Amino acid sequence: MKTKKRFNFRKICYLMLVLSVLSGISMSYCFGNELKENNVKNAKKIVKSSACVGRVYFEEIIKERISGLELLAGRLSNTDVSDISEMSSACKNLKRYFDDVSLVDTNGVRLYGNCVDKEIAGSEGYEKALSGVSNVATEVTLNYIGNDEICFFVPVKSGKAVQSVLVGSMILENMRNKLYNSGLSKEGYVLILSESGDIISATKNICDIGLEADTNFFSYLNDSRIFDGYNSQKVRSRIKDNSETDFQYRYNKKNYVITTIPVSVNGWSFAYISKGRNRKISDIVITSKCKNYLRLLCVELLIIMVMLIYATRSRQRLIKIQETYDAVSSIDKTMIFEYTFFPKRFVLKDKFENIIDKDMKPFMGEAVYDVYEYIHPDDLSIRRKLRKFFESNETFFTSEVRVKGKNGEYDWYRVSGCLEREENGSPRYFAGKLTDASKQITMEKNLVQRAEKDMLTGVLNKKTMEEKMSNILAEKMADRYYIFYMVDLDNFKNVNDTLGHIYGDKAIADTGAELTKIFKNQALIGRLGGDEFAVCSSYDAFDEESLKNYIIKKAEQIKEANRRSYTDGANVVNITSSIGISVAPVDGTDFETVYKKADSALYQSKKTGKDRYTLFNGELWKR
Repeated sequence: MKTKKRFNFRKICYLMLVLSVLSGISMSYCFGNELKENNVKNAKKIVKSSACVGRVYFEEIIKERISGLELLAGRLSNTDVSDISEMSSACKNLKRYFDDVSLVDTNGVRLYGNCVDKEIAGSEGYEKALSGVSNVATEVTLNYIGNDEICFFVPVKSGKAVQSVLVGSMILENMRNKLYNSGLSKEGYVLILSESGDIISATKNICDIGLEADTNFFSYLNDSRIFDGYNSQKVRSRIKDNSETDFQYRYNKKNYVITTIPVSVNGWSFAYISKGRNRKISDIVITSKCKNYLRLLCVELLIIMVMLIYATRSRQRLIKIQETYDAVSSIDKTMIFEYTFFPKRFVLKDKFENIIDKDMKPFMGEAVYDVYEYIHPDDLSIRRKLRKFFESNETFFTSEVRVKGKNGEYDWYRVSGCLEREENGSPRYFAGKLTDASKQITMEKNLVQRAEKDMLTGVLNKKTMEEKMSNILAEKMADRYYIFYMVDLDNFKNVNDTLGHIYGDKAIADTGAELTKIFKNQALIGRLGGDEFAVCSSYDAFDEESLKNYIIKKAEQIKEANRRSYTDGANVVNITSSIGISVAPVDGTDFETVYKKADSALYQSKKTGKDRYTLFNGELWKR
């Protein structure tokens, strides 16, 4: 009674350990998710704040340059523009804003500066300036020495009429430097985007996130994984509608947060992208909810620690007991096993790795049948024997099986055990042992095999063939066909009569060897007597056509293998073979019926010309 209480207490402790571990995993998951969500929210706030600051900074850059050009335009309305020195003096104050300042008349002819006719006349910005509107070019152009630039257009008016257009060009490299030196690039990346996703300008570090100056931003997003309910098309629509947007995306195994804000120039947007990682511990936000999860997790870890200490001590005691038992059982390689029926559970009480080099854990439920993986395929009939034993009234069982060892070879073991039954006779508990019996059983099996084999060919003799086939057909396995081939050599008498019995024996031995090559270990092969052989091959049912193809394939192989010639140097005798085929359970469910029908089909093959095969009651399959 005392032992039983101790066992129950241990069981409860292990259950508490499992529940604590699962609960701890759950707490860790919840804590991680909460922390991740808070950090993403915090990152979005920081990125949005930086984007707002950057947008104002960018608009100020544009505003300063437009204002400077407008002040110059007011001064030039009363100045003689043909005086180069006067123009140079007037434009001097704008050199810190522009790489070049030019004056173009209403016909697109340069009056001052480095602009040429084809770069200005007809451009959208120039046409807007002629209509009296100051503006910034929507596209990037090349200056007179081939550098990318963005142009600013301001009309010079005389009264209300436009008499010329001031054009200020700012090299994009200078704008990139201003954006980079603004300080925003320390924690992220800055982009100025057009409605179509082209990059007007950007900080020079954008190559770190897989972007180049000539990359389309929407194409870049197509190659990324976008979160927060967005996709590339939705981002495109929001930028085109001048809407602010923020979302997460993943590119090249890194996560980024981005905010886009429309600017007051040409429908462009200012985009700010985070570095994609927390750079400081201070960036991590731990809310009260996170703290609660953390407290619960600490409690769970404490419980787990206590349970592990108890489990470790219990295991140490069991290990000492097990080591003593292993030392005794390893002497004769004996193992104790237990099998319970409800629930299904198979347990080996000894270290099974001593035999198969693998630690065997208890098999539960349908997994109990996995133990048969270590049994030799030819000994799997023990499963049927055990089932019959459990269904009988007997209480003691014994049998022999081959078990796969560490080196991949099979050794013989004797299985013996006692069965306990319920009051109604149903099996409840089966306990037994596996005992090494390799030497004894190997000797016995060798004697049996000699009795079963045909001495000349090494295949089964007639009696054994009949017994094994009868056993197979008695099992009545569902969805499986058994094809019975009867093979008889044609012109075999001529071999004996012309060349002698030595050659006749060789022809018979060769036939057995050829059949073994064709079917290998997939069929029963036997010699029924003289030059007559039999093969029983199983086939999983799919449909009649696949069964037909299988039968024809194997029959053709038999025919081809038995087309042989024998010679003693002076005489040559050619032989072939005739084949009769029947199929169980279609043609019968017992050996005698299947044998007679195959023999009848063999007779038809002989009668209709030899060197052919015939399926019983299947005229279309004759060859």
